[in-house]
Amino acid sequence: MSGCSYELLHYSAKNNRTYASNNASVSSIPSSGVHRVQSGETLFSIAFRYGLDYRELAKSNHIDSPYTIYPKQKIRLIGVQNTPPSVANNSTSSIPLIVSNTKNIPSKSDPIVSVKVPEKLSKNDTKDEKISGSWSWPVDGQVTRGFSNAGVSSKGIDIKAEQGALVKAAADGTVVYAGSGLIGYGNLVIVKHNDVYLSAYAYNERILVKEKQNIRAGDSLAVIGGKGDDRPLLHFEVRRDGQPIDPLDVLPKMN
Repeated sequence: MSGCSYELLHYSAKNNRTYASNNASVSSIPSSGVHRVQSGETLFSIAFRYGLDYRELAKSNHIDSPYTIYPKQKIRLIGVQNTPPSVANNSTSSIPLIVSNTKNIPSKSDPIVSVKVPEKLSKNDTKDEKISGSWSWPVDGQVTRGFSNAGVSSKGIDIKAEQGALVKAAADGTVVYAGSGLIGYGNLVIVKHNDVYLSAYAYNERILVKEKQNIRAGDSLAVIGGKGDDRPLLHFEVRRDGQPIDPLDVLPKMN
């Protein structure tokens, strides 16, 4: 992002090795039907983890905008209905700050502070699910693994690129998660583009952005990393109303 400075967010190689043994996929809902909030999680990252629409997850748990959540809070997952495919709109969204400390559970009178962030939407959003023309490739490279919606198969695509390549935002939006707390995704960035679309960038070597940061298409989000010996590699996902879709359906065709 020209004219802006970044604080490089480093995560230990130990964590990277741990995540390298797992494949990025949608997690199964636990038998208890409940997720207990961990430090660093947001409502967006929890919804992403289980393939749910964050709006429906919030509604089911009576969590109002700006979607403030607490360490050790129980989030009910059973009975959450994903909304049917809808049209992207130009509404203002609310982005929560991350949970930063689990030592003290805040009381009802002392909630974790959340901040409303006006969202910049792509000018090219249309009623077409593919919203052709408003997306760009996050890195230049070759797709080595395609999308599958069967079982726990890849919910995105793997892109082989150059060592040290910068991972770019595929469209305008706001960073709603930047961290390493989702098993199987390593250092992960999630961008909310509007009320309908999220994109995710996994296996990064370093993260270059922070949560709540507004970004434009083509801005640098991270430095490409990989999983295990398969590097440099980017795992890229797109969610529409919480559901994984094939990124090749929204990305421009390769020449």
